[in-house]
Amino acid sequence: TLLALIVPSTQANPGFNGRWIIDASRSTALDPWRSLAIEIAVEGDLVSVTRFYGGGTRVAQESMTVDTTLPTQTVEVEGWWDNRHIGAYLGGDNDQTVTARWRDDGQTLQLEIEMILETSQEDVAVRVLREMRLSRDGQTLRVLQLRSSRNLPVVRVFTKADS
Repeated sequence: TLLALIVPSTQANPGFNGRWIIDASRSTALDPWRSLAIEIAVEGDLVSVTRFYGGGTRVAQESMTVDTTLPTQTVEVEGWWDNRHIGAYLGGDNDQTVTARWRDDGQTLQLEIEMILETSQEDVAVRVLREMRLSRDGQTLRVLQLRSSRNLPVVRVFTKADS
């Protein structure tokens, strides 16, 4: 507790709030989805992130609210939609273990996510490091995702939706 009094907690840049639309031409492929939007709402230490996927008549969403002051937390989400065509589904009652923290003076939201994916062969523990980086002008959000089950990073670029 004494350390918390000495070291001020980093707060988010208010530019994170709002709806963000993917710029597919500057991003890693979304296959098989056609669209992706993110809504972010920051209220004090709580951050709500909802990702909306679209692909023709098929849509999905993943919502989580995290507390950036907790060392770790369990969050239940609707599903894991990052690669719906590979036959891996979120197991463990749709729970993810998440550590959320602000970095770079509130310009980066870092999420460390652990989850169990169910596949036809076996259940697999997967770690994800997702960094959401806000540009200095507040108009671009870059999401870098490193996954323990994937050799290459996923980079997605979003632009702020008009209010």
